[in-house]
Amino acid sequence: MFPLILTFWTATICAQAQTAPDTAAPARIGFRHALRLDVGGVLARNLAYNALNNTPQLLLPVLVGYEQQLGRRTSGSVEVLLNGGEPTERASGLAVQGRYYLYQGRQTGLVGIYAAPTLSYRAIKQATYYSLGTEKRKLGGAGVLLGAQVPLGGRGRLLLDVSGGIMAWKRLDQGPQNTAPGYYDNETFYERNSSVFDGRISLGYRF
Repeated sequence: MFPLILTFWTATICAQAQTAPDTAAPARIGFRHALRLDVGGVLARNLAYNALNNTPQLLLPVLVGYEQQLGRRTSGSVEVLLNGGEPTERASGLAVQGRYYLYQGRQTGLVGIYAAPTLSYRAIKQATYYSLGTEKRKLGGAGVLLGAQVPLGGRGRLLLDVSGGIMAWKRLDQGPQNTAPGYYDNETFYERNSSVFDGRISLGYRF
């Protein structure tokens, strides 16, 4: 009788082991990539410029970003800026950003409240007041943004990303000093305001 009971007990344990869920299996990470387009920058730039100028113009800065998940709560991002600034001060550039998601709730995969240290490069091409030509300057920036990225819709592929923070800027290509009478150092917006607010209101798609 005892061997029969032992055989039945062993078979029961083996069956449970085969049907029980694998609790050691890694949790589903979710979407690991995202593409974003900053739409808030277009609205803010047009409102600010046209409110201060008598001749309204349509400004179309393009800021696109790509984000890839690196760990459970971390990711890396690259942003490209084209056609930024104003008609007399055009800007283009590149930024790299690391994100740490401070709170995600039950969500995974590039959503939640985050902190994002950011390094940025800007190439500025501006019209000069003392000649008919243009002047080019290169600037570097560093700062931290705080934001939240949340899914839109039932399937969660569409994203809304809102962030804001402070960036400090410094000119990288210091030119020769010009002390000629009447010379005016045509500083860029970033040089006149070494620490400036930087923000995003972006729509995105994750995959």
